[in-house]
Amino acid sequence: MKFSTGILLLVSGLLTAFTPSGQADERSKAASGTAEKPKPQYIRIKRNERRLAAEMQTSVIRFANSKQFPGKVVDLIGAVHLGEESYYDELNRRFAEYDALLYEAVIPEEALKNGLRPGGGGSGRSLSDDEAWTESKVGLATISALQVGMKDVLGLEFQLSGVNYTPAHFVHADMTQEEMERSMARRGESFSEMLAREMLKATIKQQKKNLIAQNLDVLLSVLASDRQYRVRRIAAVEMVGASDGDVFADSDGMSTIITERNIKALKVLRRELNKASNKELGVFYGAGHFADMEKRMIDEFGFERASEEWITAWRLRPPVAEQSKVAVPVQ
Repeated sequence: MKFSTGILLLVSGLLTAFTPSGQADERSKAASGTAEKPKPQYIRIKRNERRLAAEMQTSVIRFANSKQFPGKVVDLIGAVHLGEESYYDELNRRFAEYDALLYEAVIPEEALKNGLRPGGGGSGRSLSDDEAWTESKVGLATISALQVGMKDVLGLEFQLSGVNYTPAHFVHADMTQEEMERSMARRGESFSEMLAREMLKATIKQQKKNLIAQNLDVLLSVLASDRQYRVRRIAAVEMVGASDGDVFADSDGMSTIITERNIKALKVLRRELNKASNKELGVFYGAGHFADMEKRMIDEFGFERASEEWITAWRLRPPVAEQSKVAVPVQ
């Protein structure tokens, strides 16, 4: 491939984060009485008592009661690739409770054979220990100058730095870099065409928005003393709207980046479910994968959605002690 898998995944992550949400369309449908049944959410914005956006949260959806796998439970644990330190601390605590924790990371075959894992906390060998497999080459949190800028502007840290991938019960459940490239070639996918398609979708959606108000919001965010939280709120709205899994989908509704990787992940899940010792399993994947993955869990594995929890990934407003110092009124 002319473009590296790492660059493609970077653009995937950025488009997932900042593709326009189309919430105006949903509001207009609701006003006309034609609103459809709400889709399940895997990222949401939690509001405070004043109905102001306070936190962006990711879901933990528990599946149980499968006749195929009696007595087994599976949690789909949503990920965002930039988050607060407390978010990754909470995830690490939860991960320790599973018999097996399946994770996403598009890793070169050679690195996988050598037992290398995405870099992060803890002990043991990781991809970042080897000069050949740095964070700039693997995983969905691929570092680039643009991502470094996002990290600094939002005041967050990378998933690869915050998550400890070294425990023995962590199981790789994703395509290798070579598998992904072969899948893209088989489907006739190319970086340039996929990017152009997503940019066209974004342009069409943007035309339905009030661009003057949107640009004013961005400008105020840059000038305000609480700009870090304002920019988080803008980004959070777009992330919530873009988490339904259709980013990069072709005319058949499929894509290597979402659906083909989900098929690989659930193949690994089936293998792990068949192990007698595994009673509670977690699948830690980007939240944009879960609309398709949940359907497959129900249709192919016979699971039922049993419960739902939420974990705060980003605070969207400064702590109370800081709010009195804000020069520009909070929206």
